[in-house]
Amino acid sequence: MDGWKWRTSQHYFHFVSTSLSIILNLLLICLVKSRSPRTMGTYKYLLIGVSVFEIFYSSIEIIVSPIVHSFHTVVVVMTIVKDTWIPKSVMLILTATYCGSFGCFLAFFGILFIYRYYVISGNPNIKYFDSWNMIFWIIITLLCGSIWGAIGFFTLSQNSEIDEFIRSDLYTELNLFPEDITYLAPHFYLKDKNGEKMLNWKSIAGMNGVSLIVGVTCFFIIRYGLKTYKCIKHFSTIQKFSDRSKMIQKQLFYALVIQSSIPFLFLQLPLTILFICGVLDIHLGQLGGIDTFSISLFPVFDPLPTIFVIRAYRVAVLGKIHCWLLYSM
Repeated sequence: MDGWKWRTSQHYFHFVSTSLSIILNLLLICLVKSRSPRTMGTYKYLLIGVSVFEIFYSSIEIIVSPIVHSFHTVVVVMTIVKDTWIPKSVMLILTATYCGSFGCFLAFFGILFIYRYYVISGNPNIKYFDSWNMIFWIIITLLCGSIWGAIGFFTLSQNSEIDEFIRSDLYTELNLFPEDITYLAPHFYLKDKNGEKMLNWKSIAGMNGVSLIVGVTCFFIIRYGLKTYKCIKHFSTIQKFSDRSKMIQKQLFYALVIQSSIPFLFLQLPLTILFICGVLDIHLGQLGGIDTFSISLFPVFDPLPTIFVIRAYRVAVLGKIHCWLLYSM
């Protein structure tokens, strides 16, 4: 496909997906505030926090309009700056913020699983989610995102070596020059004075830092997800919950499992495949841009499990749809 058409299609897709994401997350916030069962407690504020952050993420995305592209051993998350009034240095910071947001999402989901386990198991540590203690969890979330973004900014940002490496393919495949963009990009190999490949330890260190955040947060997600599931399997022996409360707790857990799997399917898995191709020196070119679409869809699908798995929200939404259909007829 012509380079200009390809990147323009990605830009319009960003606009549509971010608009849908903002609408759906605003809908979820309204549902959480007006239709939440009383037994949800502090959890409803955590759900609102996730939706607020996804709105922030979508707002950054529509400004940055990132394009993911694969150039042999380089995987680039780029932003076109030639047609914008925003300075290149500011766009680089916004791109790093955009990438760092995924670290926040992972931390957020880990915290949600910890909370679900504490509630269902009756763990006394649930007190650490009350009132001002929430600030501690907010700091952890922002810290994960900030470290991720800082790693990208300081170890994976634009440099002359990558500029020259991608210059020819960038023009051929996207009708752009390195001077037209800013980007974050792990470059897995450099060439020495003899033209031999050598590992780029700066990029590898950056990717190891990002992988550490992914590993730690995934550990908590899996650990507390399994512990919560075991508690749910023995719900019948727990006397402190009414049948209605047990049903709600199950719905909240299954909604969270589906919701937390969405960023892995739409974001982490496609990017992992791209990085593996980069390590193996496989040039995907425009095919790597498919990741742009999948990553953009993540905040669109993410609110849906909560909306449709939790019965109180599902009934409210389907009831409104039913009324609109009757009125339109």
